[in-house]
Amino acid sequence: MIDQQILQLTAAAMFFMGLAGLATTRNLVKAIMSFQVVLFGVNLALFSSGLGPNGPSMFSTALLVLSISIGASVEAFALSLVILVYRHYGTLNPWEIRRLRH
Repeated sequence: MIDQQILQLTAAAMFFMGLAGLATTRNLVKAIMSFQVVLFGVNLALFSSGLGPNGPSMFSTALLVLSISIGASVEAFALSLVILVYRHYGTLNPWEIRRLRH
């Protein structure tokens, strides 16, 4: 039981560190990395919630695999958008992009 609580506390810490990174960064690549830290925290919480006396349940494992695959595709799409934004505006700072757009 104590291992499950340690995993859940670690997941919560990862989640909030990722949110703090999203709130404070001024670089789009770092924002994507912070989003991935949030997603890793959610995946760890999902995994730890499915732990039982006989190991992880099949349902939580299936949801975890689905979450990882969706997260990887979202990250790849976001990075491709960041490349396009950098080519067009020449910066990765969202405040500068907003200023240059108007």
